[in-house]
Amino acid sequence: MRFQLTNLLLASSFFVSGCVPVMIGGGMMAGGYTVLRDKKIGDSLNDSKIDIEIKNKLYRINHKLQSDVSAVTDHGAVLLTGVVTDPEWVNIAEREAWSVNGVIEVNNHITVGDFSASQLVKDDYLTTACKTSLLCHKNIRSVNYKIKTYNSVVYILGLARTQEELHAVLDIIQKVKGVKKVVSYIKLI
Repeated sequence: MRFQLTNLLLASSFFVSGCVPVMIGGGMMAGGYTVLRDKKIGDSLNDSKIDIEIKNKLYRINHKLQSDVSAVTDHGAVLLTGVVTDPEWVNIAEREAWSVNGVIEVNNHITVGDFSASQLVKDDYLTTACKTSLLCHKNIRSVNYKIKTYNSVVYILGLARTQEELHAVLDIIQKVKGVKKVVSYIKLI
């Protein structure tokens, strides 16, 4: 049910933005996503494997640590975000990320404190708004970017085909209402 609701919300964001999603075998962009990216399928699988391995390592240490920390990987570069209650967990999460085979960079943006459910909803909204804003720009290959929002700060990883594309991506995201700051880990191809 949750998967169907997520697909419905994603599809509605495409229609509202004026874009039409690609339907492949009943799943939106399921096969086309990897094909359109400027990286090989094996690279995408390696990044997914890294994310899963980090989450598994964090879970073995403490299930709350695993649920409070988000790991997003692109081309071996890991972005850690979230809020934890124990200051030691910030360093533990980074250490565990570095211990995963294939990790070439760790960008640790985990903070210590409390996080509200309303902020989580706002962050999810901002992530969707940023992705939708990039989606229909003809000079941007939006599928080359991974976006994560934490506390209204947008973190973006990915590959820009040109310097102009990189500047356009950052400009578009900075103009999304509610974004406090943009932190870029975009690399040029």
